[in-house]
Amino acid sequence: MKTGVNTLLFAVVSNLAIILCFVPFLFLGIKKMRRVNTYWVIGIYWLFNGIINLPAAGLLHSAGGRGLLQRINYCYTFTETPMVLLAFAFASTGRLRKQLLWMMLAFIAGESVLLAWRGYNFQSCAVITGAGLLLILAYSVAGLWQYLTKMEHNRFEDSMVFVYASLLFGYGSFLIIYIFAHYRSTSGGATYNEADSFLLYYISLLLSASVTSTGLGSYGLRRKRVRRPLVYSSSSS
Repeated sequence: MKTGVNTLLFAVVSNLAIILCFVPFLFLGIKKMRRVNTYWVIGIYWLFNGIINLPAAGLLHSAGGRGLLQRINYCYTFTETPMVLLAFAFASTGRLRKQLLWMMLAFIAGESVLLAWRGYNFQSCAVITGAGLLLILAYSVAGLWQYLTKMEHNRFEDSMVFVYASLLFGYGSFLIIYIFAHYRSTSGGATYNEADSFLLYYISLLLSASVTSTGLGSYGLRRKRVRRPLVYSSSSS
């Protein structure tokens, strides 16, 4: 960032985004949320997001810490899309669940073949990341569409609509950053601004984590309404 204002804005946004990334995992401390497999996957997904972004908060300075984080980031690159697809599968039923599980297995197989063929490099990571972005965006839309086509919803579905919307927004923003970053690397685009892309990334991460936390909180923190039976009184003449 070139100016003090932009540097301060980046620091505030990135730190808030990183903090909020840990909130979905902390929700697993609530007993009724620990019983739902979908929330476990979502919590672990956001935990990974928080950990890999810790350098932006200036919390890791040792060589050992950076090396450990690099290995975690390496694992996250190849588990990100399968984790999201698995969460979607747990949240779905019937044919859509089977489709998501098969798609997850096919994606893992494709990753394995690509890594065995090309190795771990910028090009293989770009292919995996790009394919994952498109899959998550497509199934986020499918999840929202499935929600909108139903007339009645339970509390779990009401919370998941926040998750679908947050991932649709977040990965939509990441797709824009991915396109511009790939354009710069292949064509040397002069209009690409890396600082602005990082700021956009953390703004979208902040909003996405906030919406996800709101959705999970609506399930975990809201008390279930207890309907009291109606009591009729009769008067005798």
